[in-house]
Amino acid sequence: MLRIGLFTILLMSLSACGFKPMYGKMAGQDQNLEQIMANIRVEDIRDADGRNSRIGQVIRNNMMSRLRAKGAREAVDYSLKITFQVEEHGYGFTEDESVTAQSLKLVALYQLEDIATGEKVMEDAARALVTFDLVQSDYSNMVARNAALTRLSEEVTNRITARIGAFFSARQREMQKSAQKDILAGQ
Repeated sequence: MLRIGLFTILLMSLSACGFKPMYGKMAGQDQNLEQIMANIRVEDIRDADGRNSRIGQVIRNNMMSRLRAKGAREAVDYSLKITFQVEEHGYGFTEDESVTAQSLKLVALYQLEDIATGEKVMEDAARALVTFDLVQSDYSNMVARNAALTRLSEEVTNRITARIGAFFSARQREMQKSAQKDILAGQ
């Protein structure tokens, strides 16, 4: 009984502070945020030199699965273009000057374009950093590096998705406020 009471108080306090779920349907809107994000086409992802690579494919697949969480899109309204760069740095040197740790940084530059107007509606960068220890085995180091790249791609994908969601959520709120002002002005 105490848990139910605490849960109720928590929900009431969240609603009192203006909390709204990001993917909920806003009043007066035809589409919810999930539908808007499902209408984003993810272009092929290339590295900074314009080459295709496995990490670009992983980022693209992650983006497509997050943007279209509940299935196929209705229409394509936006185009998402991403380029990335991986930086590697070794540190933690021993007496014989061998490296004991490796740091990988993934920087993804992305832009969201409205297909109807050709206008860039959003442009930003997402970064993620992973560090792993190096050992005597080349195979183990290769597996650790590949796992680190996978974690980096997931982190960058999460950041891009969250920022796009926040952008469209804020845009919907502004449209709702504008519509309310128009209604009030007309009365």
